[in-house]
Amino acid sequence: MVDTLTEKYLWVEGYAPQTVEDCILPSSVKKTFLEYVNEKSFPNLILAGPAGVGKTSLARALCNEIDADLLFVNASLDRGISDVRTTVSQFASTSSMFGGIKVVLLDEADNLTQDSQKALRALIEEFQNHCRFILTCNYPHNIIDAIHSRCSVVDFHIRDPKSLAVLSGQFYKRVVPILTAGNIRYDDKVLAKFIMDMAPDWRGILNNLQGHSKGGELTADILQDTPEALIGHLKAKRWTDVRDWVFEHSYIHPKKLEMDIYKAIQSHLTDQSKPQAVLIFAEYSDKITSGADPSITLLALCTQLMMECQWRK
Repeated sequence: MVDTLTEKYLWVEGYAPQTVEDCILPSSVKKTFLEYVNEKSFPNLILAGPAGVGKTSLARALCNEIDADLLFVNASLDRGISDVRTTVSQFASTSSMFGGIKVVLLDEADNLTQDSQKALRALIEEFQNHCRFILTCNYPHNIIDAIHSRCSVVDFHIRDPKSLAVLSGQFYKRVVPILTAGNIRYDDKVLAKFIMDMAPDWRGILNNLQGHSKGGELTADILQDTPEALIGHLKAKRWTDVRDWVFEHSYIHPKKLEMDIYKAIQSHLTDQSKPQAVLIFAEYSDKITSGADPSITLLALCTQLMMECQWRK
């Protein structure tokens, strides 16, 4: 019998953390947000870090715990000045029905146009007495200085391998009950390696685990979804496999996929090839999001890596 929650819903939604304590976070970030919960107050925030690391989940959990009145705005969809000004003004101009603070959560705020950000800065100032703003972004340098100066920036990047290993272990313990509830068979070593290879993209891990467990079993095939599998194809110069891997992963945001590949190849390149790889990524970086087909551009990037770089044995 498959658990109803496991079968019916997206796991990232059905098992989303409801409290800050439940979130998988670096200890310093969790400590700060637990203080916000205790104080039932916090400054305007910019949550910066890679996709899938838990920025939006943390913001929602914080608002849930302090009973904030929350407005969620997907900035990658509502990018124009009128969208931002109208939606936010209507929400922020009145006091909360429940007597608490109001919170505007702008997800992927680095996608807002410069003019929209200027309008947002004015809104932050206008409603600062009873409304807080939380902006999530992958690239904080795309947020204008005028907003930066009015917010506290929380960095979600995990640069210490030991910290990443600890968080991966915590996520492993979080995932096991989900698989057990769904009567999904799995191999401990395969599951652990998959989590370590994809960490800290917790959302991506959970989505992939759900997708690969439809038949009631999680097999070693899931390891082919990690950049490590792509690296094997690059080393062996198996261009057809490289092409297939890139197109099979076209559902992932191209900039995230680019960064995942860049990080994954570092330990596999010879020291002499690392500067060449940087130049290759620099050549294609802007083209990935501005070109007609990001998958073709990513494939061109990988093809050049395959042909021009030297790999460790």
